Amino acid sequence: MKRLIYISFAAVLIALAACGGRRGSVADSEEVSAEEVQVYKPDERIAIAQRLFDGYFYDEAIDTLRAALQAARGDDEKAEINALIAEIEDGQAALVKYTGPVHHVFFHSLIIYPELAFKSGQAQGYNMWMTTVSEFEKMLPALHERGYVLYNINDYIEQDSANPARIKLRDIMLPPGKIPLVLSIDDVNYYKYMEGDGFASRLVLGDDGRVYTEVRTPEGDTVTTRTGDVMPILDDYVAAHPDFSFRGAKGIIALTGYEGAMGYRIVPGNSDERNAELTAAAKAVADALKRKGWLFACHSYTHNQYFNNGTITMERIAYDTNKWKRYIEPVTGTTNIYISPFGVYYGATDPRFRYLVESGFNIYCPVGNSRRVYFNGDNIVMPRFNLDGYRLSRGKDELAKYYFDPDSIIDPVRPPPKP
Repeated sequence: MKRLIYISFAAVLIALAACGGRRGSVADSEEVSAEEVQVYKPDERIAIAQRLFDGYFYDEAIDTLRAALQAARGDDEKAEINALIAEIEDGQAALVKYTGPVHHVFFHSLIIYPELAFKSGQAQGYNMWMTTVSEFEKMLPALHERGYVLYNINDYIEQDSANPARIKLRDIMLPPGKIPLVLSIDDVNYYKYMEGDGFASRLVLGDDGRVYTEVRTPEGDTVTTRTGDVMPILDDYVAAHPDFSFRGAKGIIALTGYEGAMGYRIVPGNSDERNAELTAAAKAVADALKRKGWLFACHSYTHNQYFNNGTITMERIAYDTNKWKRYIEPVTGTTNIYISPFGVYYGATDPRFRYLVESGFNIYCPVGNSRRVYFNGDNIVMPRFNLDGYRLSRGKDELAKYYFDPDSIIDPVRPPPKP
């Protein structure tokens, strides 16, 4: 077996491919042998280390530079490397504990063709609860300019070593002026009712290993694009602006199950063979997204109104959760994140909520604008704030206070809100 050098050289390939990572690890590539490492010249390693530094991979950047130092040619090159090491060490030492509001924003699948969405039979709902591609693309640099940095929701907690049945809140350490931002997307299922209304139809894996959206154009053509939904758009933005993501964090993809996952119709009515085929295809997409720093969440299986009106029984919530685990968890893998349908929350001691926690979901995300984490010993509750047509038209003051000037974001083709 070939001898391996430094974990940072697994990061080398990520940096070159502008990939993301997970907290405490940048493992997203094949192992790199000592012989293979030699193809990277010191100046290439310096560029790689700078990119790692920009993405807050401090230790990995330093390891990369120390390897470059061993192969450096001349005192000038060594001095440059040592200066960058010192800069990175200073940056790491300057991290401060974040104590401000907790920001978790969420979206639904993006409207690609407003001319279709806003003229469909679902136009009113789309106008309220959806965001257009144009609006989302404007939001990212506006949030970036405000100092927001994408943060992994799982890094808010850690297991209590003294009592493994409990968790603890973890300190959030960021450069001064940076604000952690959790981002999620509901209903990444591409439901049948959305067909022909200007949305993507599914996520697909490209030959380059990246995830694309499959889109039906107004002319009736089927194309694949990187600009059809939140995931590829955000991946490309972070690739161009690595300082917008803390250690490769992206966001949370929330899936129901009654029409499958991500456009793959994995449903009980199919044959076992057909569901196995669809599950494998969807899992390949999910695995590629996870390698880029994306997380997955349960958004219930049925998204039924009995969640919304509070009539859901223990039997129903058990049925719903078990069905999601049966059909969707094989695609996403195990997750500890539950994003509630309709944004509901029943209370920390409610038996239905406790059932979810005891089923492994120790992060629960309803909808609200309190901007804080509620700690319940063995779980946290983190409310989310919607960035959609409703907020753009009816929540302008709050948007301007925390996120961006809504008038600079709103798509001019969006219909005015109804009184």
